[in-house]
Amino acid sequence: MNRVCLLVSIVSLVSCGPPTDDKTYGEPGVLDTGSVIPDDSGDSSDGPPTITILHTNDWQSHMLGWGPNLEYTPDLTGDDTTVGGLARIKTLVDEIRGASTNPVVLYDGGDWMAGALFQLLGTTHASELQMMEMLGYDAICLGNHEFDWGPNALGEIIAKADELGVTVPILASNTQPSVDDPDDDALEALFDSGRIETVRIDTLDNGIQVGLFGLMGAEAGAVSPMAGPTEFTDATEAATLAVETLQAMGADIIIALSHSGISDNIATSEDEQLALRVPGIDVIVGGHSHTPLFEPITTGGTIILQAGAYTQFLGELELEQKDSGGWAVKAYTLHEVTDTLAGDGAVTEKVDEFVEALELGPLADLGFGFNEPLFQIDGDIVVEACAESGLGDFITDAFRHHLSSLDPGNPVVAAFESQGVIRDNFVAGVSGVEAFSDAFRVMPLGLGGDGVPGYGLVTFYATARDLKNTCEVTGSISPSYGCSYFIEASGIRCHIDWEKGLGNAARGVDLWQDGAWVPLDITDTTELHRVAVDSYVASLMSSLAELTFNTVIINPKDADGNIIEDTSTALFDKDPDTPGVQEVKLWEAIIAYAQTFEDTDGDGLPNVPASYLEAAGRIIDAE
Repeated sequence: MNRVCLLVSIVSLVSCGPPTDDKTYGEPGVLDTGSVIPDDSGDSSDGPPTITILHTNDWQSHMLGWGPNLEYTPDLTGDDTTVGGLARIKTLVDEIRGASTNPVVLYDGGDWMAGALFQLLGTTHASELQMMEMLGYDAICLGNHEFDWGPNALGEIIAKADELGVTVPILASNTQPSVDDPDDDALEALFDSGRIETVRIDTLDNGIQVGLFGLMGAEAGAVSPMAGPTEFTDATEAATLAVETLQAMGADIIIALSHSGISDNIATSEDEQLALRVPGIDVIVGGHSHTPLFEPITTGGTIILQAGAYTQFLGELELEQKDSGGWAVKAYTLHEVTDTLAGDGAVTEKVDEFVEALELGPLADLGFGFNEPLFQIDGDIVVEACAESGLGDFITDAFRHHLSSLDPGNPVVAAFESQGVIRDNFVAGVSGVEAFSDAFRVMPLGLGGDGVPGYGLVTFYATARDLKNTCEVTGSISPSYGCSYFIEASGIRCHIDWEKGLGNAARGVDLWQDGAWVPLDITDTTELHRVAVDSYVASLMSSLAELTFNTVIINPKDADGNIIEDTSTALFDKDPDTPGVQEVKLWEAIIAYAQTFEDTDGDGLPNVPASYLEAAGRIIDAE
């Protein structure tokens, strides 16, 4: 679960933790293909003013059902195990709109981009925004992943969407482009023109004046390394000003679209803190923490909503205006979007067009087909939040194996990854076949200096003391600040005493050598070991010492033991004879590793060993 904390920039908080938050609130609602709101009151004009709010968040480019893409069949029902998909969402939205006697609005809490292959069409097709127009969104906000390629790229994506007829309002009340730096001029132009709004009033069919504003949370902003020179101002101050402005404009209800998140600790739950600090917000449509709220949270009189992630859920809130002022929940359902819903044919056709555009463009350059089968698994290989996982073992093994195969004379002996960078699981479905689009979703983030999507792998040298401190991030920081800080590892084994304080939890480190675990002297600062990690995590290691008061220090070094100040210079180059750095992408490494295994069932696809269905025991309790 995400936390607002001093250590927010240490490692790996690329956004919001493992692929799906392991905590839910309330109980799942009744799965239904239409509205679950009881209609026993006749025309809503006979009673108090009532509105229905539909909401999503954290699409992250997931246009198809969550699960093996080859098995997603939106035109049929009852034949697959995938969950979500925009075609099914459209059907459900249309049915709720058609059945309701209330005005129905549809909002999104941000991070509509970055997480699946469709993101690669951003500047050429604005595919996500085109789909939001097609589904009829009434307003959306920006999330941290909209800034993954920088503010000018975001500006180009929105401008392309406008060129293609997209009119969905975008709210951003605490996003501040630089007035001096040209590196965000494309985004600044959208603020200057009013295309991106700080506040907005919409008048519904029953006369209700809906006031809207959008926020980027503190943590979400802090984990947007590519957002500069654009800045994010204090959310509480921006929200206070927005509420005052909307009240002066005559808003009957004020709704914040907030990419901030919640946690199980109210002190670090940003949306709940916003509700406590800023009176006058009636509803917060949230995102960022990927939390499926099966019941709304009410804090300080504010109703807080969130609908999981990856189009797996659609929230439906019916509100009734109280005689004394304010709004009361009349009904709420968080719909799970399964194949009990037949998908909308026009949406399916449009998504198919985007797949074709990918095949003819970016995927042709990458050398893969969207639905090209690559390997087979015997069951789900998943992240276990805040614990070593089979998927974490697989990914770090892949880094170590693939880089060592490319440079066998100087092998990588250990590799690391944080759970915050792992964005999806390998889901077996019925067939167990994983296509390229499925594999890419596991590690899709980033854009390298080579223009190829995905973070690259870096290699450097670390001492036993550095390796101990890598384990310390898991043992000392993750328990207090969330699963995104949990470090998965290959080639080393961490002995953790979970009762110890900051800097003392890692009691021992073993290195895998010649088929056995060999204890290291964790005080040693001389002997060097070659290690690998993704470029984003590596870039943040320098802040670790300062933010932990020199308690936990990891110093990346070159082969001579000199500290590497700029880890971008340590990117692994798979073709040194070609000018520039030919990066090894994270998704590339896991695919290459999966394809090294044998085809044990004779179907032409390599089979990933069943050992990865569970953790291997690389993070153990200290004795």
